[in-house]
Amino acid sequence: MFVSSLFYLQFLTGNLILGEIISLSSVLNTSLIFNTEILDNHQWEVIFWFKGKTNDQLLIDTSRINSRYGVINRTKLYIKQTLLGDEGYYTLKIQTKTKSFKEYFYHVILFSPNLSLAISPSRIHYHSDEKINLTCSLIFFADRSYIEQVRSKFFSIWYMIIYNNDPDDQQLHFNSSNLFIYTNYLLNYELNRNDHNQTVTCTLIEQRFQQQILWHHIQLEKRLSIEYKAYLVGNYYFIRSFNSYSTIEINCEEFDGNPRPIYSLIWSLNGQHRILLNRTSYGRYVLVDTTWQNRGKYFILNQYDSYLFFVFQGNYTCLAENYLNAHRPVHQSFRLNIWLPTHSSKNPSSQRLISPLNRNSSSILILFVVIFLFACLSCILSFYYFCLQIKAN
Repeated sequence: MFVSSLFYLQFLTGNLILGEIISLSSVLNTSLIFNTEILDNHQWEVIFWFKGKTNDQLLIDTSRINSRYGVINRTKLYIKQTLLGDEGYYTLKIQTKTKSFKEYFYHVILFSPNLSLAISPSRIHYHSDEKINLTCSLIFFADRSYIEQVRSKFFSIWYMIIYNNDPDDQQLHFNSSNLFIYTNYLLNYELNRNDHNQTVTCTLIEQRFQQQILWHHIQLEKRLSIEYKAYLVGNYYFIRSFNSYSTIEINCEEFDGNPRPIYSLIWSLNGQHRILLNRTSYGRYVLVDTTWQNRGKYFILNQYDSYLFFVFQGNYTCLAENYLNAHRPVHQSFRLNIWLPTHSSKNPSSQRLISPLNRNSSSILILFVVIFLFACLSCILSFYYFCLQIKAN
C-alpha cells in the first residue's frame, strides 16, 4: 500500500530543446500549455497547430477553435485535459507577413498519475544491519522514435530520488510503440537504528536548465519498523555525590532499543554483588535516607573547613538488553559517594560508627608524632657525639 501525491506545472517559460525539437511534459488528465517564446522575434499573421510532424491533422488555427483545444494569447496551444493519444509530436506552423511559412516541432511526454514504490524483502519488521532493495517505477507515453533519439539524455533530464538517495540503477523498457516503463533501483541499502519509524519516499524530478521541477511524489503507507540492539543514549556521571539521608533515584532507563530493553541494576560491595533490579521492564531504583550502608568498597577521610567528612563510595552498574543482544547486555557503571559529617547527630548509629574510627585515628596520629620526635632527638644526640669525637682527635 502507498500514499501518493501529484505535482505538475504548466510551462509558460523555459522550453527544453533537444536537437530541433521542443520537449514538453505533462500528466494524464491534466491541462497542458505549449510555450511559444520562439515567436517573440517573428512578424506573423496566421498560426496553425498540427498533431504529428506532418500537416495532416489540424488541431487549431487563429480562425477556428476545437472544443478540447484552445489558444492563449493568440499563440499558445492549450489542451484542457490530456488523454491517451495526446503524447507525441506536434507542429507549430506560422505564416509571416511576407506570406512565407515556418515550422517548429514539439514533443509531449505524458506521465501516468501515479508512481509505484516497492520494498524487498517485504516484511512488517526489519533488523538493524539488514539490507533491502527499493524499486520505484513510472509508466509514461511518448513517441518511440523520439525516446530512442534522446535516450542517452533521458536519465539526466528525468531522474528519481529514492529514500533521499540517488538510485543505483536506472532502466527504461517499452511494452508497445508508445508505452514505456521507467524504473529506478536503490540496491542493498543497509538499515540501521536511525531508519526506525522513517518514511520511505520516491520523487520524480525533471532537470530543466538550472531548475528542478517536481513531478511526482510517493511514500509507503507504513513507516519502517527496525529492531535494533539496546544501546546507551543518556549521559551518566561516573562519580555522583550526595549528602547523607538523601533520597536518590538511580535511573537505568538511559538506554534505547527496539524492542524496548529490560533493565538490571547491580550493587558491588567488597567483592560481592547484590542484584537490586533483575531484568525488569521498569528501570528506576530509589534509595531512601542513604547512609554509609549504601557505600561501596572503601572510604576516604577528607578535611574541609574544620569539618571532618567520611566519604563512602559505592559502585553501581546498570544493564540493558533485548533479545538482539543475545544475552550480552550493554552496561554503564558509576560510583556513588555519600558524605557523612562527623558532627551530624541525626542518626545516632552513624555517630557510633564514626566515633571509634575517630579515636583510633587520633591515637595513631599521636603515636606517629612521638616516634618522629624520638627519631629527631636520636639524630641530634648522634650528631653531637660525632662532633665531640672529631674535636677530641
